[in-house]
Amino acid sequence: MGSRIAWLNSLSRLVPLLILCFLILCFCQDLILKEQVPFFRDLGPYFYPIRFSLYESFRSGELPLWNRHMAMGFPLLAAFQSGVFYPPHLLFLILSFFAAIRVIFILHFLIAGIGAYYLCRNWKFPPYLSIVGALLFALGGTIVSLSNLLNHFQTAVWLPCVILSWEKLLSSRSWKNFLGFTLITAMQFLAGSPELFAISMVFVLIDGMKIRQSVPAISHGKLLSVFLGANLLVLGLVMVQVLPTAELFLESRRHQPIPPQEAFHWSLKPASLLNLFFLDKEIDPTTSKGMRLFFGREAPFFVSYYLGAISAFGVSLWLCFSSLREKITLLSLVAASLICALGSYTPIYPFLFRHLPFLGAFRFPEKFFFFTYVLLLYMALKGLGDLLLHNKDSVKGPFVALAIVCVVWVGLDILSSFNLDLLARFIAPQSVNSLSSPDHAKMVAGTMSNLDRQVVLSLGFLLLIVLAKTKAIRLPLFAVLMVSAVFVDLAWAHKSFLFPLHPGFAYESQRILQTRETELNRFFYFPSGRDLHPSSVTVMGRPTLKESIALSFKNFLPNAGLLYGVDYFQEIDALGRQPYTDFLFFANQLDFTRQMKLLRTFNVKHLLAFRPLAENGITLIHHFPDNFSWLYKVEGTIARVYVVNKAAVENDSKGVLRLLSNAGFDPTLEVVLDRAIPMPPTRQLKATAKIVRYENERVTIATSADSEAILVLADSYYPGWKAFVDGREEVIRRANLFFRAVPLPAGNHNVEFRYEPKSFTVGLVISAATLVALAVVTVILAFRARRKTVQGLKSLSQ
Repeated sequence: MGSRIAWLNSLSRLVPLLILCFLILCFCQDLILKEQVPFFRDLGPYFYPIRFSLYESFRSGELPLWNRHMAMGFPLLAAFQSGVFYPPHLLFLILSFFAAIRVIFILHFLIAGIGAYYLCRNWKFPPYLSIVGALLFALGGTIVSLSNLLNHFQTAVWLPCVILSWEKLLSSRSWKNFLGFTLITAMQFLAGSPELFAISMVFVLIDGMKIRQSVPAISHGKLLSVFLGANLLVLGLVMVQVLPTAELFLESRRHQPIPPQEAFHWSLKPASLLNLFFLDKEIDPTTSKGMRLFFGREAPFFVSYYLGAISAFGVSLWLCFSSLREKITLLSLVAASLICALGSYTPIYPFLFRHLPFLGAFRFPEKFFFFTYVLLLYMALKGLGDLLLHNKDSVKGPFVALAIVCVVWVGLDILSSFNLDLLARFIAPQSVNSLSSPDHAKMVAGTMSNLDRQVVLSLGFLLLIVLAKTKAIRLPLFAVLMVSAVFVDLAWAHKSFLFPLHPGFAYESQRILQTRETELNRFFYFPSGRDLHPSSVTVMGRPTLKESIALSFKNFLPNAGLLYGVDYFQEIDALGRQPYTDFLFFANQLDFTRQMKLLRTFNVKHLLAFRPLAENGITLIHHFPDNFSWLYKVEGTIARVYVVNKAAVENDSKGVLRLLSNAGFDPTLEVVLDRAIPMPPTRQLKATAKIVRYENERVTIATSADSEAILVLADSYYPGWKAFVDGREEVIRRANLFFRAVPLPAGNHNVEFRYEPKSFTVGLVISAATLVALAVVTVILAFRARRKTVQGLKSLSQ
């Protein structure tokens, strides 16, 4: 009988969790039933190609240290956003690529919801309110918006689990809890977003300070020592990722402050705060950007800030019930995070940017809104809990606050209904549409529809709360209705913001080139503006959202062609290696002819543009009206590997590029090195070079030369590459700013380039040693605990 009761109790505790999982799976039903995949912004041209590189490496049984197709060769593992060591990426070993992508998205929504649910339960909220909290976090605007920025999404969803493991550690400072917090924190770190990881650690400290107020035995010293000890262990565990990333950072432009214009891009626009409790946009798949903005022209970093209609009630109730100290503390934190998120819209963040060095490496201040989002959700949930769970002496004030929220929505709805011209004039300056345009009329109609929606939801939530407090309906019915209303609200608002599409077009669409035509030559997208960096796409037409996404794959826009084995010159990694940055600064000031001269020297053979180009040094291959594109062949492109016997020496990147772009420079006869190589007097050279083995981390070349010469491999020069000529190691020189070169004696030789980075080797040793040490300590402590248990049982038996 007792075991049956225990089983029923366990089942009753499991039911709310099963309901939550079911609701999250319903939210992801397009991914499950229709086998669709989210496609928006950076997913197609950036994150999916990187994940595909992981997929190919894992399937071939190699560690993805380097990818030869990206950016003339790129240290894939070192790119933090690749998440090479992130455990969920092991799904690429057992599933097809897009199937693994679907499962990864669903898994992370479940992690967000389940983690938030158990955190709420740990805060003593009842199951139904814990489900509400989990839905608000997992399906709220910020988390759903991050789904198109995969590394940020994967990092953000772990926050509730990190906080929960931290609270368990503080409540019982056992090795088990310490190990749990360390491993979960390491998991979040490896997910790929250092910014959101840092924000999470700030939340951990704030939560620790809060717990310390109720547990005086936890001193500031103990709190900080536990926090720092755990993070030091995390650092040891993830050193295999940290050291290669640090090496890439030092090779990038990020060791210098980012220009303010770029750093402040995607500052939070003050008008976007309307979206906290109101839907200010709608999906429009007939347009290339996929949505219609009511009060703006450019989609923000977070596509949606919407917290759910119930959150407006929750925050209002928190203001009524919370102590003055809590109000001051949390509102100060909200204000500070908002000031940072507003970026260039306030003078404060630019001042901090100039005087705090670490902000110099931080792009897009709007990311700080994640901090605001979490604080507002905490306020909302705590406010709802204070009203629903406790019998306060007076609820008159809180209900007045709830009534005010409803009156505001009703008043705005009535005012807009009777003053459509006023609403239309308010919308017009914010958008690119005139008052008489059809799109503007749709925006007005959409705004009115969403106002009606908020009125219905707010009155419905108010009625539910009144019925619950007056006990007019039973708690189970109230719980079902509350959870259902919150889910419907959030699913209605955000389900379409996943932008799901069936990925078949990535493989089935007609592409502009066959892969065999791109072998050992590089591809270059020539943008419509002055900047040669592929930061934007402008086509002469009006493609739909699906067509615009398909264009990336059909036209091999960087780096979508990685799915087909295309090699790229352009680099779109967030860090940006210094040579590429120097190239952009120099080349953007050149005329078209000299730009083509540089690209020819850099092994670029195919040039794609969304407008016709002056055919000076290039030949039109084909115009693709359906793809809005023109494909050109660059004449006289240098080979991937070649031999010369003449070298100039130049260390300054601008000086190198100036030499390479001069009309008199012939890259087939001469190379520009960073250090001199002694050479005999120049004479006509007879030499050949052929690649016999070309892999990501190993390149073997057969060479022949009738005199001393220099072998040039048109792949990225980067720390960790070693060169061996007939088995004897040679020093690699930087060639033509980007490439690798080694001296060759006369005769036939076998040259091998191998990527063996010390940063990875040292990091792997440190991470392995840390993991072994944790395992040993865990085994020793488990053995001691077992021995104490056995001794205790023996003493009792005696």
